Amino acid sequence: MLSRACLHLVSALLLSFAITTGAQESPTPPAKPSPTERSVRISFLPPPLDGTISLGIYDAKGKLVRVLHREADINEFDIGTDALSTTWDGKDDAGENVPAGKYSAHGFVVGDLGIEGVGFFFNDWITADDSPRISKIRSVGMRDSDLLLGVELINRDTGHALYDLAHKTIKLSDSDALESPPFRTPAELVAGNVDPVTTVPGRNGTRWIIDRTAKGAATTELKQFSASGEFLRRLTVPTNEPQPMAVAASMTEDKIYLLEENSAAQRVRGLSLLATKAEAGQPSVSDWKVDFEKSIVAHKDFSLVDGKPVASPPASANAPEKVKIKLQPNPLVNDERVTVELAIGFDEDGSFLKASDGLPLCSVSETPGLVRGLLAAHGSNALDVFQDDGAVVEQFRVTGVDQMMTFDCGGFELK
Repeated sequence: MLSRACLHLVSALLLSFAITTGAQESPTPPAKPSPTERSVRISFLPPPLDGTISLGIYDAKGKLVRVLHREADINEFDIGTDALSTTWDGKDDAGENVPAGKYSAHGFVVGDLGIEGVGFFFNDWITADDSPRISKIRSVGMRDSDLLLGVELINRDTGHALYDLAHKTIKLSDSDALESPPFRTPAELVAGNVDPVTTVPGRNGTRWIIDRTAKGAATTELKQFSASGEFLRRLTVPTNEPQPMAVAASMTEDKIYLLEENSAAQRVRGLSLLATKAEAGQPSVSDWKVDFEKSIVAHKDFSLVDGKPVASPPASANAPEKVKIKLQPNPLVNDERVTVELAIGFDEDGSFLKASDGLPLCSVSETPGLVRGLLAAHGSNALDVFQDDGAVVEQFRVTGVDQMMTFDCGGFELK
């Protein structure tokens, strides 16, 4: 953070910069320096604001070529009697020497911004920062009184997770899936009237089968058979909803757990049997109570509508990637309040606010593996950040975003 002593020292001075190179200090014109000998000294007067400093080097077209300092403390600079100073070695962010020519430097002092997590969207399995980043459920089963899930994580690893039905918590597990015991084949299956997707054991030796509604059809229904192969009941899901793909059943109660999916979503439901109705000449139909439901919604192209994320945005939906913010004026140069465009950036270390030219300004989160981010203004002095890691969209709120000041180090010639 910028010290008060330093700010008192420089507050009475005019904005200035000093750039020196080895060629300028030599009493006689030297030969053209080698790329490894290039060194540029940059001095500047920081604005009177406690905070961190981000400083970038720009080419003649205004393109950011080097993030020289990112969220730096004042102690990372040389503190002179009238300014702070630093050195640029003439390289870009990739460590390559940039061409000779005209360059400039400018940056921001960023004050104490407030950052808080607001919520998670499109994935009910993720409710906290330390939740397993499950992107897909591959199977369901029972492990004692818990639900055993085969899962796929955002890093494409696969494994298992245990969902505690009593406490509604989930954790990764090294458990293996349960093997299904043998059972007597239903007569419908022998006759070719059943086209099963999967089959699992249930209470009192019964068997649950997910059956396609027609040979090779995408729609399915759930059927239960007795231990002797007699048809007992069915559960049909409307065709416009996710269809049953896997099932697990309690061995002590009339409860089942369904994994259902379609192109828009995937869900896991726990259901308890209420009653079974049978009419003369008609198949038995059962009524079920939904005990719990958790979904993962496809959201690759999510957008924002009225400041909220939507998975399937209307054609008119706006997906803002930059937001204009009016900053505090810098009293040292008697300027007006500067308006800047802020955007969201991310790398292997997490997400951050950045200037529209790409200069990182303020870290937002340490969430790894991010693939997309959007911004939305929240009043005049706050921003909402929505970021997607492929499993869930997480929302952060950044407050006090006007607590920044810009400074300019001027232009210079790199030999």
